[in-house]
Amino acid sequence: MLQWLEYGGVMLIPIALASLLGVALFIARWRSHQPFRVLPPEIRLPVLQAVEEGDLVQARQLTEKHPSALARVYFEGLRFASAPRGEIREAMQEVGRRELTRLERYVGAVGAMASVTPLMGLLGTVLGMIRVFQDLMEEAGVEGFVDPTALAGGIWEALVTTAAGLAVAIPLYLGYRYLLGRLDVLAVDLEEAASSLLDLLAPPPDSDDGPRRTPKASRQPVAAEEA
Repeated sequence: MLQWLEYGGVMLIPIALASLLGVALFIARWRSHQPFRVLPPEIRLPVLQAVEEGDLVQARQLTEKHPSALARVYFEGLRFASAPRGEIREAMQEVGRRELTRLERYVGAVGAMASVTPLMGLLGTVLGMIRVFQDLMEEAGVEGFVDPTALAGGIWEALVTTAAGLAVAIPLYLGYRYLLGRLDVLAVDLEEAASSLLDLLAPPPDSDDGPRRTPKASRQPVAAEEA
């Protein structure tokens, strides 16, 4: 391994840095995409139960300071609990889009590292071949023949950088695709959770559940209550 590093040339340094950065970003995003962080059950079930019982004050208290994406979506829906169904849905969707954008942060950087490291390896290959032909010209010009062992350094550099670039790019690309798949799942789950609250706050017109439940607290938006 040390011999590989010795013959790999200068392009191994940016490839190694890209590898470290990509792995760090993947781990950070993987941790933030855990379902218990985005849609914690300790928020979803108690909030829905409180709304079903008509206690909007309790529901807002549960979501007001919780750091999860679901809590922020729920809080926005509860702020407009007395509004028509369309307005509640629009408010929750707007917050949901912001939360998904936050979850997507730096995921593209993992994909960028997966894309750029093979190019770095290719550049290292080109530099290695340039070195090979440079040594070839020097050997042929001085002695009139070429010693194959004199070309080994350039060939080593060409092969090692290509292998290093691919070795870094393949796992990073797989991690990037995993994060994208996880984002799709979280988006669907977040939408379903928001729909559950929306149906309690403003049942659809064709619902057979009867008239909307009158909550214990006022159904005015928080802004109006505070005023």
